[in-house]
Amino acid sequence: MIFTLNAEPRHTVRKSDLTNLRASGLIPAVIYGSDTESISISVKKPEFTQMHKKSFKEVCFWEIELAGKKYHTILKEKQIHPVGRHFLHLDFLVVSATSVIELDIPITFVGEAIGTKEGGMLDIQMHTIKVSCKGTDIPKELSLDVSDMRIGDSRHVCDLPSGSWTYLDHEDVTIAVVHAKKVEVVTEETPAAEPVEETEDN
Repeated sequence: MIFTLNAEPRHTVRKSDLTNLRASGLIPAVIYGSDTESISISVKKPEFTQMHKKSFKEVCFWEIELAGKKYHTILKEKQIHPVGRHFLHLDFLVVSATSVIELDIPITFVGEAIGTKEGGMLDIQMHTIKVSCKGTDIPKELSLDVSDMRIGDSRHVCDLPSGSWTYLDHEDVTIAVVHAKKVEVVTEETPAAEPVEETEDN
C-alpha cells in the first residue's frame, strides 16, 4: 500500500516552536536516508492520522511530496504522547533500490487452528517481525498457516517464508502456540467441626 502525503518545510528552533506547531494541527517530522540529507518537515495531523489507521495489516510506503519533489519512504519511527496518545514526531526513511534497511513486516495468519476446535486457545506472540533487506526486496506480506496446529503445537520464525531478506529474530523464537484452556479446579471446603461442649460431672 502506498500513501501520498503532502509536507511543508519546517524551521523550528526552540521547544516552544514545536509546541506551537502541534497546536496548529501539524506533526513535526524528518526525512532522512543513506543518500539523503536530513530534512525537517511537518505534515497535517488529520491527513496523516487517517492514513495511519489503514497501515497496520500490510507493508506501507509513504510518498512524501515536498516542494515539488517526491520521496519514497517508510515510516521508520514514531513518537507518541504517553497519555494523550497523539503523535509527537515522525521519522520517514528514504527507501532506495540499493540501500539495506531494517523494518517490521506484519505477519498474516492463515486458517483456523484445529486445536481451537478441540477446546484450545491460539496464542499469537508476534504480530510483526523485523527483517533486513534491500529496498527492492521488501516482502509485501509474510503468511503463516496455522490451520493444522493442535493443542501443544507451536510455530517459530523458521516456519515463515524464506526470500531475499533476513529475519533478525532467532529461528527458534515462538510466533504462535496453541494452549489448552485452563480448567479451574473447585475444591469443596470441609466444614469446620462444631465445638464440643464440656459437661460437668455431678
